[in-house]
Amino acid sequence: MKQGVITLIPKPGKDSTFLDNLRPITLLNTDYKLLTHIFANRLKSGITQIISETQSGFIKGRSIHNNLRLVLDLIDYEHLIDTDAFILFLDFYKAFDTIEHNFMFQTLEFFGFGKEFIDIIKTFYKDTNSSVCLPQGTSQRFNVSKGIKQGCPISPLLFIAATEMLSLLIKHADFGKLSVANTEISISQLADDTTIFLNNLQDIPIILKTIDTFSKASGLKLNLNKCEILAIKPCTISNSYNIPIKSTVEYLGMHITKDKRDLEKLNIWDKIEKCSSLLNNWAQRDLSIFGRILLTKTESLSRFIYPTYSIGVPKQAIKSINQINFKFIWKRKTHYIKQGNLTKKYEDGGLQAIEFNSLNGTLKINWLKSFVKNQNSIWFAIPNKIFSNVGGIQFLLSCDFNIKKLPIQLSSFHQQVLLYWKLIYKHNYSPHNTPLWNCQYITIRNKSLFKPKWFQNGIWSLMHLVNDNATFMSFEDFTIKYDLQINRKDFEKIMKAIPQNIFNSASALFHNIVHRYPTVPKLLINGHNMLTAKLPNHQIREYFNEMSFPFISNPNSITQFFNNSEKKQIRTKYLKLPIPPKAKEVHFKTFTGIYPSKELLRKRFGIPENCCSFCNDEIETTEHLFFECCYSNAFWDDVHDWLFTRIPHLTDFSIKNIIFGFILENKTTEFILDVIIILGKFYIHKCRFMKTKPSFFTFHKELCLFFSSVNLMEKKYALKLQDIICDLQLFVIP
Repeated sequence: MKQGVITLIPKPGKDSTFLDNLRPITLLNTDYKLLTHIFANRLKSGITQIISETQSGFIKGRSIHNNLRLVLDLIDYEHLIDTDAFILFLDFYKAFDTIEHNFMFQTLEFFGFGKEFIDIIKTFYKDTNSSVCLPQGTSQRFNVSKGIKQGCPISPLLFIAATEMLSLLIKHADFGKLSVANTEISISQLADDTTIFLNNLQDIPIILKTIDTFSKASGLKLNLNKCEILAIKPCTISNSYNIPIKSTVEYLGMHITKDKRDLEKLNIWDKIEKCSSLLNNWAQRDLSIFGRILLTKTESLSRFIYPTYSIGVPKQAIKSINQINFKFIWKRKTHYIKQGNLTKKYEDGGLQAIEFNSLNGTLKINWLKSFVKNQNSIWFAIPNKIFSNVGGIQFLLSCDFNIKKLPIQLSSFHQQVLLYWKLIYKHNYSPHNTPLWNCQYITIRNKSLFKPKWFQNGIWSLMHLVNDNATFMSFEDFTIKYDLQINRKDFEKIMKAIPQNIFNSASALFHNIVHRYPTVPKLLINGHNMLTAKLPNHQIREYFNEMSFPFISNPNSITQFFNNSEKKQIRTKYLKLPIPPKAKEVHFKTFTGIYPSKELLRKRFGIPENCCSFCNDEIETTEHLFFECCYSNAFWDDVHDWLFTRIPHLTDFSIKNIIFGFILENKTTEFILDVIIILGKFYIHKCRFMKTKPSFFTFHKELCLFFSSVNLMEKKYALKLQDIICDLQLFVIP
């Protein structure tokens, strides 16, 4: 149970021939992992009480994006900092592999863990040995006397407990810590990735000495060659105490720089070029539309999620990402379905493609939810200070604001967050409940209003300015009622700024006792409370899609033939069938009315030739090609005759069956008929492009080959199909 096998994983983007660029992952005994998992759960239950919130690693509910946003907020709002400000990025050499076991045990004692628990942890690390997995077998076993096992459930928690000692040392060290927004910021950590915030460079020796003390105790060694400094304010020197001062640093997988254009280029535009190149390589393959949509998610969109959570994405970049993805989906040809419809769920007639604007909005709303719920956290100290100038973020979100008219300067990231909130939040206007402050219609010099003293005295609605006669209060009445010492001119300016029609609407409601006592609107997302409801990402994304792309039904007869429940079945059940994706694609295009028949091509692109590819007499519509043509009709008659002896009471095939599939009470019969009909349509589709007439004999040969391959599958529906094939003897021609 104490033996491990170390597998060396190359670090991405680095030369794997150097040992330093290999990450050792220890493969452990299952019994050992189960046992350590039990004690890891015990440790998780109380670890948040000893680990500072400035440590984001390995603790549920903490996010790496907080570390990134803190650094970016300091850059975006540097005017809030009164001193020279610097960020020191530390790098420890092989931190996970060099930490001393005794130091971890002493850390647990320091934090008050019981002797029995510590003894169990010691057991996990005492007399352990490992071997390294090599191309030609494994190395000889060797004893492991330091470091944690990457792959062990409890090791990450023990590691961050040990690094918390460094956090405590830094926070109590005697150097000028950064002060911003009435908050002292000295350190942030993600496991061993440590960032120090300081006022001036003269304090670096104090920090290095403090770290050296920690190193002697813990075994972690500072790698000065990889440490960097980022100056928040203008700086003329290039290094300090042999540590380079850079304008751009790579931090937690992102490029951080003060130049907005460089920030966008390095984190967004360069990725756009890479994704475009990757998708171009995939475009050479004959993939189904389902495969191409999957690739846009795995090879393109997935690469933008990480940076998008932390920085604002320019409109042109959003447009470029969508163009690259949707051009790839449609093979750089005509888009037969509108972008909005393609992003809908399967049951609504779409293919669940992801539009990047809605994805970006989802990530921004997630950040906003985290901010609203954790306003007092050190991670949100800067935005909390900024938004306090307009009543706080929670109050602002309930206001009918216009970002350009707000009396505060916001970073591009926070502007984008608010824009997406405006898009997803339905502001139901009611004169008595609509806030007076931050209202886009109540402005002075084109800026919305906010008066802190008024707000602190509970004045935020028009109803608070109305007297018993349903008219505006006089200056004297107002100051007496609210006990405020304010300037008469300021009072009169605010009263004049309120449009007469808005005031009339409010005063008309004053006589209703219910409306005299306004309440701040709740923060609802499609009827769900933002603060309490669980809103999965896909649900938020669907809300954005619904507002960006109102659903338009496909121009075919599915709505005429079927009710809502049947439509949902038709649009989804074929996806579970164990048949080739290309066959599913043909079926999707036929039942949505976008199959590129010659008549469709004539209507859309003016191509004059529209005669049937088989009979060359009639107009080639989708219905004609797949059913009405004499050759197709004869083919389906042969298929029907073959199945008639095997399936009792099988009715003649109709065009409705061929285009949409079957909906029967007997689900087993429905299942096999759908499989054969869809494969039959795929066969006709191939015959069209090979310029041959459909033949049942050839089709049955293809079916037999397909049935043979099904026997190699082990999925639920493949096993079901195997049983039906055997029961109905579908290998045999009548």
